[in-house]
Amino acid sequence: MISDLSDDLLLEILSSLPARDMVGTMLLSKRWKFLWTMVTKLHFDDSFKDYYYDDEDEDYVTDGEKFFPYRRFRQYVDKFMILHKSYVLETLTFELGLVSRTDDLATWIRIAIARQVRELEIHRSNADKNDYSFTLPLDLYTYDKLVVLKLCGSIVLDVPSVVSLSSLKSLHLLSVLLYHDEESHRRLLKGCPVLEELVVDKSENFDVSSLYVLTPFLKSLSIVNEYNRQLSTVEHPKFDCYVDVINVPCLKYLNYVDIYDFGHSCLCENMPEVVEANVKLVCKFPEKLMRSLTSVKRLSLCLHGPMRKHRIKYNQLVHLELCRCSIMWLDLLTRMLESSPKLQVLKLNKCQEPFYDSPIKPIKGRWEPSSVPECLVSHLKIVEWKYYNGRHEEKKVVAYILKHARHLKTATVSAQELSTKIPTPQREELVSLPRASASCKLVLD
Repeated sequence: MISDLSDDLLLEILSSLPARDMVGTMLLSKRWKFLWTMVTKLHFDDSFKDYYYDDEDEDYVTDGEKFFPYRRFRQYVDKFMILHKSYVLETLTFELGLVSRTDDLATWIRIAIARQVRELEIHRSNADKNDYSFTLPLDLYTYDKLVVLKLCGSIVLDVPSVVSLSSLKSLHLLSVLLYHDEESHRRLLKGCPVLEELVVDKSENFDVSSLYVLTPFLKSLSIVNEYNRQLSTVEHPKFDCYVDVINVPCLKYLNYVDIYDFGHSCLCENMPEVVEANVKLVCKFPEKLMRSLTSVKRLSLCLHGPMRKHRIKYNQLVHLELCRCSIMWLDLLTRMLESSPKLQVLKLNKCQEPFYDSPIKPIKGRWEPSSVPECLVSHLKIVEWKYYNGRHEEKKVVAYILKHARHLKTATVSAQELSTKIPTPQREELVSLPRASASCKLVLD
């Protein structure tokens, strides 16, 4: 029955399979014998990518090849690319191991360019940059038909002086191990004039201190520098006072996660169209970033850093999720409520990463709005509070919101440990609090 389907539909089914399984379908019938040669989406996975060299392993040989299984993989890809007949490649994906070689990848990429590949993904196992990292062929940096480029792992970005990726709309650089020099990423981004999506994960990369994103048509930006406990006590002089510079006038979505406390700062400007942002930041001067988000409608915020008493208005904000990890979260909550007159949904949460797993910290600052925030009087409808522990200051916040939120429909409060219930005395205390909204439903988990 499946053989009765159209060629287009069968090719779409085959495109979801790894290349080796795809070729295996040629044994099904005469109809399938050459069908695989016309698939436009190819995925090559080096199944031995996690194996390391071991002199006692019988699979290793000493005839100039580092690793016999990889040699078989290389020969397989070579033969596949030669026999493949499709004139256009929509997607080409490689998952490679530590013994993969620059020359092999360069050959495959050049064949892909000849087939007018539109989307290229290269995932390579992370390794010590001095031993295993390899570079991309220079041809790739001037290929003007590439639309999507995704790189992950121990790859060297040795960006030439001339970059011309005139069709590239999506660029992912995920834990790329190193850049050849500090100007590489600037040259790369400058050569992508129509770029709309940029994802940069610096978590495993200690070769790029500052990041400059000056891209006129960018719509989605994600910058991630996740915490690593093993590296938290190591000194990294290159990171001291590093700067992320962002100037993206067409940006709609921002994901900015950087929780390395190396005293860096974020200089943001000209972001007038951001509608959704996720910000998790340890930063000396977060105000410039926060001032750039005045157009945001949905905001998830975990902020560790001093916010001076500057008034920043968020007149479009309707949905706010605020993390309570910082010991100054009460001040931040006060400021956000006072600055967000149209807020409808407020969620108070707490990060669960090991970085924040510590005994309960004392809360600094006080809950004392100068006047009842406008959002409580006229707009706030939903409040969700997770990991509530019933401390004095937290009780004051809940009591204040219930007392002044006139249009509140639902207030949900969950226990400190999600597997348990709020203790009975705390439940009775919360239920007895006066409410400005007669229709408010209080949910206690």
